[in-house]
Amino acid sequence: MNTELLCKISDGLNKIGCNWGIGGSVLLNYHGLIEKPNDIDILINSKDSEKVVEFMERIGSKVELSSKEPFKTESFFGYKVDGVMVEFMGNFKINLRGNKIYEFILDDKSIVDTLLLENSKINFTSLEDWFVAYIAMDDPKKRTPLIKEYFKINGLKHKDLLQRNLKRNLSEDINISIKEILSLD
Repeated sequence: MNTELLCKISDGLNKIGCNWGIGGSVLLNYHGLIEKPNDIDILINSKDSEKVVEFMERIGSKVELSSKEPFKTESFFGYKVDGVMVEFMGNFKINLRGNKIYEFILDDKSIVDTLLLENSKINFTSLEDWFVAYIAMDDPKKRTPLIKEYFKINGLKHKDLLQRNLKRNLSEDINISIKEILSLD
């Protein structure tokens, strides 16, 4: 994990006052599930996209990203900063089978951990939410078995986030996977 870069980005995002959280491979690395993250995935609310772009223009080079099916994220953009790809997802959404849509809820409950590093406050989303997100993506990088094993060993820390996903209109296979994980605890 490139801590210097995470601090630089965190400081800027905190200064502009947007709601944000780290997810993806950096989150998995933070929990010891993978060794080397490929990029930095940051969830934001799309209403903050303009402020985030303005900040990122000062520290990085814009990279054109195209959103592909099944993704329906409202605001998806990236920057190369110090040789690292940083991707922002505003209102992260995925089309599911049966005309259903998964949306990652980014609110105060979603930011479950804050790392203070060199006076920088780095926000992390939860493994529980990313377990659901990876299932919604059809788990292209096979992350869900890693997370499931982590839950078996360490338990669930944020059952409420899984339970709130169960209350949403998600596909049956996602609901079954969530119930299976909830039964581990």
